Amino acid sequence: MRRLVCSLLGVLTLIVLDAQDRTAVRFMGVIRSWDKDSTAHGFSMTATDTAPGALPIRAICTDDGKCRMELPLDRVYRIEFSAAHHAAERLVLDTHGPSIKQRKWGYRVRVSVQLVPQVEQVDYSICEKPIALGSFDTKENQFTWDEAYSDGLASFYEKLQNAYLDKKLLREPAPGAR
Repeated sequence: MRRLVCSLLGVLTLIVLDAQDRTAVRFMGVIRSWDKDSTAHGFSMTATDTAPGALPIRAICTDDGKCRMELPLDRVYRIEFSAAHHAAERLVLDTHGPSIKQRKWGYRVRVSVQLVPQVEQVDYSICEKPIALGSFDTKENQFTWDEAYSDGLASFYEKLQNAYLDKKLLREPAPGAR
């Protein structure tokens, strides 16, 4: 009986240690639509290491757009967020930097992304660029985002949102019209 208890404790210890992988970033994303009237569905989040020949890592996503995945450290990832009938968005996360001592507790990164619904005759080319660039800040001991880069894209996204709203208003019937 004592051997059984010891071996069960050993297995449970291995499971806990495996679940707390300190060589990976626990990446969580929430995907929403810009348009509050949208019934977004079919959410996905995929990370691909920028090294040649890397295979994509697919997230587990819920029906309400909450996704999670583990990303091994010491790589640079291009992470894509998508939903049915929406333009995909991307970000880049560089996971190089944490020293062995800094990895003691592991890391979590949380992001929230709003996707633009697709309509005809709107230029979505800005969505090909990453919306954010993230990297590890050794002084802060956490992952941080390049705010100047993201701020530089704001005017392009404002134009995209205005073009989308113009097209949406043209395709929706006037109140009371049938």
